[in-house]
Amino acid sequence: MKQITSIIMIVILLFGMTGVYAAEGDIVDIASNIEDFSILVTALQEADLVGALQGEGPFTVFAPNDQAFSNLLSDLNITAEELLGHPQLSEVLLYHVVSGKVMSTDLSDGMMAGTLQGESLQVDLSSGVMIDMSNVTSADVEATNGVIHVIDKVLVPDSFILDVDQDDIVDIASSIDYFSVLVAALQEADLVGALQGEGPFTVFAPTDEAFVQLLGELNITAEDLLGHPQLSEVLLYHVVSGKVMSSDLSDGMMAETLQGESVQVDLSSGVMIDMSNVKTPNIEASNGVIHIVDKVLVPDSFVLGEKGTMVEKDIVDIALGNDDFSMLVSLLQEADLVEVLQGEGPYTVFAPTNEAFMDLLDTLNITPAELMAQPDLSKVLLYHVVSGKVMSTDLTDGLMAPTVNGNDIKFDLSNGVMVNQGNVISADIEATNGVVHVVDSVLIPSDFMLLSVNMGESLPKTSDIGLTPYVLMAIVSIGGIGFINRKKK
Repeated sequence: MKQITSIIMIVILLFGMTGVYAAEGDIVDIASNIEDFSILVTALQEADLVGALQGEGPFTVFAPNDQAFSNLLSDLNITAEELLGHPQLSEVLLYHVVSGKVMSTDLSDGMMAGTLQGESLQVDLSSGVMIDMSNVTSADVEATNGVIHVIDKVLVPDSFILDVDQDDIVDIASSIDYFSVLVAALQEADLVGALQGEGPFTVFAPTDEAFVQLLGELNITAEDLLGHPQLSEVLLYHVVSGKVMSSDLSDGMMAETLQGESVQVDLSSGVMIDMSNVKTPNIEASNGVIHIVDKVLVPDSFVLGEKGTMVEKDIVDIALGNDDFSMLVSLLQEADLVEVLQGEGPYTVFAPTNEAFMDLLDTLNITPAELMAQPDLSKVLLYHVVSGKVMSTDLTDGLMAPTVNGNDIKFDLSNGVMVNQGNVISADIEATNGVVHVVDSVLIPSDFMLLSVNMGESLPKTSDIGLTPYVLMAIVSIGGIGFINRKKK
């Protein structure tokens, strides 16, 4: 009998009060014509969402009344003006909107409904109808582009930060429980200070669940990941310079990360960064913005040992493990330089990609065989090698570094990191005997002379370095071992 009485009460709640808000028009029209939605309408106008909710839809809106907003202001101890001026106002409002027309009869106990903000709402029918912690006080107010359900509390997403203007990116991450692994990783990689800097930065922040998923896929432990020599690179692959809001994204857009490689934006079905979905966008901080993603982004240069074991790799091993260095690997083998670059070192290598080599061949209008037969090939290769292990953080703007070739290479940090005219597109790939920085151009010394060669003849070398012409080619590929921190006079 009690169960029947409860069902009757829910039916009365859902259908008996609908007439109170009965109106005609789209969702915004209905809200605008009801005095009890005055704060909601003002908030929609302030967040520039009126046009969106006047669209074709259909949408399902869980609409807080004015009393609900008053209660929220009291709970947060802020004014209406402060709420309307909050940088996450749009997120809070979109957390009340579900795509599609969901009538009360479509709801089920425990149902999870994804919102346009990215996070999900939970339905509870155990005692009336609740959406998260809010009661539905009037259901099924139909509009031309969807339906409204009136609720008695403002729904607040987990990502909402009240004092966002006072919190930097690290502060926000530290205050959210499901960023515990990310925060630990930032601390381990010594990147906390960097992301507390002025910026601005855009961070695609993986949740704890995303990290757990990655650990399972790689068959490693959290300790293995935190101890990985490329941890810093993986984290910086999630950071873009500048403040990029979701409204700034475009389909197919490529965004260069602080790691050097670029992430790709896909808007064909929601918002994706590489293979990761943006679950919650536009969490603004004092020094940028955070977008929450459901997968850890892994750069192409990341190297993991077989069966999930961390394998210490030398420079040649790293090159062998990356398809984009196939030309480099072939040249190293042909030039008999494998053992040299597997030596103790340490070395710093600026490794041109396959595309960099193809660009060079096109520029010189020669074939790979003709390049390898150049008398000055060893000069070119040795021009990419400096002695010592130099991380990107050791570089300074205008630094001149003598190469094994004898000539200097110059660094320009005014717009990213450049070596002569080549861009460093991926930095700090650590090896057991040094470090590799990937560059997008083959470096050519000023004294290089391109000669016409007869492939059937052996030409004399124009230098007395004593290495085969293939040496030069290999070093061009690897590029940049060992730095002497000597500024240009």
